[in-house]
Amino acid sequence: MSKPVLAVLAAATLLAATHASASPAVPDDGRLVNYAIPADVLTDFHGGLQGFLGDRNVKDDLGFQSEMATKRLDAYLGYDVGRWLSIYVLGGVLSVKNDDVGLEEDTAFLYGAGLWAALIDDAQLDFLPTISRYRLNFGMEVSHSDPNELSWTQFDASLTFGIYNDSFLSHAMFPTAVGIFAGPIYTTIDMDGYEQIKDNNWGITVGGEFRFANGVYVSGGADIFNDDTIGYFQAGVRF
Repeated sequence: MSKPVLAVLAAATLLAATHASASPAVPDDGRLVNYAIPADVLTDFHGGLQGFLGDRNVKDDLGFQSEMATKRLDAYLGYDVGRWLSIYVLGGVLSVKNDDVGLEEDTAFLYGAGLWAALIDDAQLDFLPTISRYRLNFGMEVSHSDPNELSWTQFDASLTFGIYNDSFLSHAMFPTAVGIFAGPIYTTIDMDGYEQIKDNNWGITVGGEFRFANGVYVSGGADIFNDDTIGYFQAGVRF
């Protein structure tokens, strides 16, 4: 793993530990500020499934460019260490193949860790009366797998701005909140024999989210880079 990635992870871990000890207790009001982690009231466990599907442009050691088809499915388990920060671990599978160079599809175990941070959650901005709240969120994740003996290590970081509408209809049938979000994303992938095309390090992530009663949440969207587009989904529940 590269030194910049290790430095970022170390800084984030130190920040999490410091703030967790200093954060005030969360009022038990049932809703609080609806941080987009997603959680209505934090300091709880959460878990679910997430998946990714798309092609990534890579080049080999000789400079030949090709497309690496990727599929990923994993389960995650997280815990809110403070009223604005959540950490999680994940495990699943990653499948890759590259028809351009005759690399057959192979699937291997995937593991990793990450964090979600709710930086801003404001219900007082009166830009549009139909919007319940505005949110600024940061996410970071590192994962590793060995399909086709590529030693695939991936690092992702994103910063998203979202607008959300709270719903007060029947919670048994309709979402309690609906939102859309977008923002910059940074991705690096280290693998044996190949490297990611540098133009695809920076991109834009866009998506939408639904929350239901009893802590259930569903979201989906796409990470859009210069040449690559990766679709993703997430479904989970708070315990």
